[in-house]
Amino acid sequence: MSSIPTIPGSHPKKGAYGQRLGGPEVLTKDLFNLEGRTIIITGGAGALGISVAGSILESGGDVICFDRAVEFPAEDWARLQSIAKGHGTQVAYHIGNVTDSRTVNKIFDVAVSEMRFPLRGLVACAGISHGSSALDYDINDFRRVIEINLNGTFICAQAAARIIAKQQVPGSVVLIASMSGSVSNKGVDTAAYNSSKSAVLQLGRSLAAEWGCREGFPQIRVNTLSPGYIKTALTAKDMLIPGREAEWSADNMLNRMSYADEYRGPVIFLLGDASSFMTGADLKVDGGHTAW
Repeated sequence: MSSIPTIPGSHPKKGAYGQRLGGPEVLTKDLFNLEGRTIIITGGAGALGISVAGSILESGGDVICFDRAVEFPAEDWARLQSIAKGHGTQVAYHIGNVTDSRTVNKIFDVAVSEMRFPLRGLVACAGISHGSSALDYDINDFRRVIEINLNGTFICAQAAARIIAKQQVPGSVVLIASMSGSVSNKGVDTAAYNSSKSAVLQLGRSLAAEWGCREGFPQIRVNTLSPGYIKTALTAKDMLIPGREAEWSADNMLNRMSYADEYRGPVIFLLGDASSFMTGADLKVDGGHTAW
């Protein structure tokens, strides 16, 4: 595996970077077209990953889902295969742990080599949460949240960028952060999760600075997406608490929780050429939760 080139100095030479994707001659609808691209989705067997995978397939891109789950949910896998067949795209599933750098690099290399198109993007969805009072928070639980949400995100972004650099093609990396990385949600004791997602925001900015304008390195845009509360299996337990859904809904300006499918458009926007002049940014899709 080739290493990422190290460029001396903080600024590249004039003319060594700055590729423009698209242009005025490109139709608006084509700015969201992902044909000829392979996209990796970590946490690809989760609700958000599955929803995003379907949208990428519909947009012309091939998808590699990467998750620790031994079995992909059968009904969802059948639906993704059906979407792929209907749009002439391909979907694959690989099992692995995002915190194991050797495994991630090996699987990413093998998975991409088996696909039709070069790797042009990553959506880092893998993450966990754990609620506990800060006074009683077990340090091992705290470490596990940081290890998966932050370290795992970096490991996967690094592995994807190495492949993109080897291929010498432009790419787009989307790191799933959270509104909880910008605010502390009222009545929710999740210090580790909040801290990990705040770190993901800074990680996104830092990677964008490194990978956006280095001589000899393809342009890789890096942005973060900060969702609000989502109705998924991860929040199902919380929804059993009387009044919790009403409380969380009232915390945002749209007075409801979101659904995984509502993040399809924002992710496709960030992956595609429609966002060609956007990097180092955070796109909040939180119903106005952080705008009060």
